[in-house]
Amino acid sequence: MDSALRENQASAATDASDTPYSRAVTGFKNYWYPILDERSVGRRPKRMVLLGEPIALVRRGKRIYAVQDECPHRGARLSLGKDEFPGTDTLACRFHGWTFDLKDGRCVAALTDGPDSPVVGKVRVRTFPVEQRKGIVFLWMGRGAPVPLEEDIPALLLREDTKVKVRYRQVYGNWRQHAEGSAGGHFFMLHRDAIALLNHRLGAYNATPRAELQEYDPVDKRMYLLETNADFTWGADYLGLGNWPPQRPWRRSKPPNRRAARGTSTEVQGIKHIGISLPGFLRVRHFPQNGAVYYEWYIAIDAHHYFYMQLSGHWPKNILHRAWINLWYNAWAGPMRKGHFNNQDKSVVQEGTDFEDRQGVHRPTPLFRPDVFPRRWIQMCNAYARGEGWKVTGQQAPGKVKAEEIPLFAGASDTEPLGQ
Repeated sequence: MDSALRENQASAATDASDTPYSRAVTGFKNYWYPILDERSVGRRPKRMVLLGEPIALVRRGKRIYAVQDECPHRGARLSLGKDEFPGTDTLACRFHGWTFDLKDGRCVAALTDGPDSPVVGKVRVRTFPVEQRKGIVFLWMGRGAPVPLEEDIPALLLREDTKVKVRYRQVYGNWRQHAEGSAGGHFFMLHRDAIALLNHRLGAYNATPRAELQEYDPVDKRMYLLETNADFTWGADYLGLGNWPPQRPWRRSKPPNRRAARGTSTEVQGIKHIGISLPGFLRVRHFPQNGAVYYEWYIAIDAHHYFYMQLSGHWPKNILHRAWINLWYNAWAGPMRKGHFNNQDKSVVQEGTDFEDRQGVHRPTPLFRPDVFPRRWIQMCNAYARGEGWKVTGQQAPGKVKAEEIPLFAGASDTEPLGQ
């Protein structure tokens, strides 16, 4: 039996009905997440929903605060509130004027009940820890004291010499669909007609699909599940069908480093492989430009929407190189790679979420060898998710549970015959 198939079948017992991953419909909360660029938050509150929590973000001076976007009194949105006391770090609910200190969430006034209101000091609104680095707002979604930001955000992004470019948008679909499909065999098919790759000769498939857990990444100082496929096949004969993929005259780019196959074989800032890490972000080298490193987060909003945060690190050598990076990014890499190219991934996440709703299953199948990557990802979450995984909480390892399989054919029951 093929070694990749054996490895995939061995991981098939990770799909228990009640696991940290199966419960994480709206994500893993005990982590820092990048959510916005600093410039998008002003004195007027901004509403967001992240990991199922409604949040109001507001700036006071140079500092950004985050509070639960619902007044404890009657649930009115604090993002509709006003700054009734300029010069103070407070926010007043628009309904009855309950006013909260943004630093700790304490109610410090109830304007329509007078200065001596018994409410004062008795009520709080939940606050969320916020960090501001590299022009980005990072939010801690868990309960209790947060871990240092450096434990959750790749060290390469936070490095002093890194220039970070940001793109984000809301997407329909469940975040797990994107995380599972972030690698593991889709590249050669889904992105074959991407405008950004039209002049590249793409491979057909990975001859030896592999996924390996790297316990500690010395560059990003994180644990990653790595896609370490090394052998690409450029074409193959399919019995009774012919050779695939067809060779197109405009697909001429096939440099010695096999960049046209999948990224490049050269390192960037010490990074060698594509990888995914908790709580759900992917790392890719040489994207969206050569010499850059790209990270994308899938941040759940609710069961059917997620926030797609795309950050890329760039390292200009001098002022002219920086000007070239900015020009190429704005003209091509941003709109055509972070935009059009990644929108192809976004589209299948939408379809996969609807399929899961109809069929009740979304799990990868051991019959498809490249699914070793999403299966290992599910294992990684169940074992290592902060505060939940069995390896980090000291719980007993889960027993083997038979995995659900994909339907025998879509759009019909398993007992119906195939059409003639």
